[in-house]
Amino acid sequence: MEKKLFKDAKGNIHFGISAPDGFKPCENADAKKSLAKLGKRKLWRCNVCNDMHLGTDFPEPCPTCLTPHSYVEISLKEFTGVIGL
Repeated sequence: MEKKLFKDAKGNIHFGISAPDGFKPCENADAKKSLAKLGKRKLWRCNVCNDMHLGTDFPEPCPTCLTPHSYVEISLKEFTGVIGL
């Protein structure tokens, strides 16, 4: 299955096959807008399936691979490179 971008009502972004509850499909423009206004949010990557997440915290467990405690903080360059922005 192909990974997609998802967004919640707070502007958090998830890139994966599955998304956390409350996230709906979105477009690249939505992700760019959220990345331009990071605030206290951080960028995260799952070490198992490479899902990406933008938020104050990461999903637990990962919504795609269901692995607990699998996210690590990453750079903006890595995040945008993986999701193709």
